Amino acid sequence: MIRPWNGLFWILEWMDSRNMRPFCMLLSIGCLWCLPVLQGCSSDDPSSNAETAESAPDDPTESSADATQTPAATEATAASITEPVDPQAEVKEVFQKLLAIRTEPDPDEWQAADKKLVAFGKTAVPTLAEGLSNPDPGARELASMYLASLGPDAEAAAPALAEVLQDESPFTQVNAASTLTHFPEHRAKAIPVLIELTRHSDPNTRLTAVYSLGNLEEHTEEQVQAIQAALNDENSDVKLAAIKVLGQMGQPAKESLTELQTLIDNKDTSDDLRDAALASRDQIEQALK
Repeated sequence: MIRPWNGLFWILEWMDSRNMRPFCMLLSIGCLWCLPVLQGCSSDDPSSNAETAESAPDDPTESSADATQTPAATEATAASITEPVDPQAEVKEVFQKLLAIRTEPDPDEWQAADKKLVAFGKTAVPTLAEGLSNPDPGARELASMYLASLGPDAEAAAPALAEVLQDESPFTQVNAASTLTHFPEHRAKAIPVLIELTRHSDPNTRLTAVYSLGNLEEHTEEQVQAIQAALNDENSDVKLAAIKVLGQMGQPAKESLTELQTLIDNKDTSDDLRDAALASRDQIEQALK
């Protein structure tokens, strides 16, 4: 589930830029090493010796110093080219940016960073899994939100998600449990958490829990009862979710036919809820045939 951060979701292109740094090449000074040889092979002509002496460097250590620096400089340049880049560095940068602006996000700034993190896809899993152990509850919420959006692709983070099933934040709990339902080995731990969260005081948490239970391939009586109870939820969005989920379940939701019919017949039921109840009733009855 992607949390509606103050209801702000906008679409803009944002691209990161990088400046390429030029590399400087050192000039060769090898010809200076040839001067002593040339001097030894020259004639006894004093003028020749004088000319050679004038061509020699004033400081004989200068050429030696330059020569010893060349291999080191070359090695440093090669190291800068071959040095491995942390594949998570950019992911961490974007995650930290979202974390910093999450409470009062600027529409354009938030959407640009959000779009970039989503674009990382499965690549972002290590950073997001690490975020689940962050002492900041906001960081854990943010990490769980993006992991939930990845669904089955978040499998590498499953152990970390299991650790936050009892997190102090219900938002982190419901996202972690919802994601873990994709993995059979963790599903038994996640389902009881989702059932409990269908009764949570926060409507968004109840909404996510209802949808997550409904998306399961198999449904136990306890799961059906939890969703059926949401037909009486005070929040219309949660109630609508329960109606739709029961219809999708088909035969396992047969016990909810009476309550669906009650909603249909109730004159105070909104048109949206009545239409959804009619559709779900028909789905269940068709499954029973």
